[in-house]
Amino acid sequence: MSLNPLTPVTDYQSMLNRIFWFTSAAALLAVWLLRENLPPVREVLSAIDFRLELEGERILPVPGGYLVPALAIGLVSRVFRIHSVVANWLGIRERFEVDVIIHELAYRTGVSLDDVPDEELVRRRYHIMRHGFYQFVSGRRPQIDELLVERALDTWSWFWIVLEAAVVLVLTGFVLIACGVEQTGITVVLASLALSAAGLPTIRSQCRRYAVAQVRAIVDDSERARLVREAFHCLETDRPTIRRAA
Repeated sequence: MSLNPLTPVTDYQSMLNRIFWFTSAAALLAVWLLRENLPPVREVLSAIDFRLELEGERILPVPGGYLVPALAIGLVSRVFRIHSVVANWLGIRERFEVDVIIHELAYRTGVSLDDVPDEELVRRRYHIMRHGFYQFVSGRRPQIDELLVERALDTWSWFWIVLEAAVVLVLTGFVLIACGVEQTGITVVLASLALSAAGLPTIRSQCRRYAVAQVRAIVDDSERARLVREAFHCLETDRPTIRRAA
């Protein structure tokens, strides 16, 4: 795992590594807020406030009572991929795949979705995405411009970073409120939600731009375009009216 959170994202694993470091940074802020406002938390964590030094030079930039819990939260988010859990719970990935990628794939390959209900697209999205999109952009050697894929992953990494940081800080705010520190807790919750509301739509628009560019690159090849059209055949099993657009 790279120790530099700004290392360029080149694949899914490097994206997860970047998310880990920034979530750990958000967790460090959360731990500081809890320690500053809740004496019991401060008392417990002060027991592990060790500092590593080598020949008089400090190795750890912050005491262990801050760093250890922050890294633990980051590790949990890395192992359980909290951003993916939250994205599925909120329908973020589902709506993006259906509203942006699948509709763009259909439009670019002349497949009409006019008679297909949204529920059917949601139900079949895994098949369409796997056979019509991910097989061309995933793996060590994607079939389209690798730089385009990397830029898309890089942009998504910032989206998930903001989302996970918001989750960590909103939960911290709720803990403060529950423990009687209402003013600070409410401020943390509102500030986190406001920053998310400002940042996430902007980043999502960039993600959409790269997704559309990837779809265009996929269907630029006639054979890939044929495979994309075949991916939509799963809709015909239930609705024989699916047709090529005029």
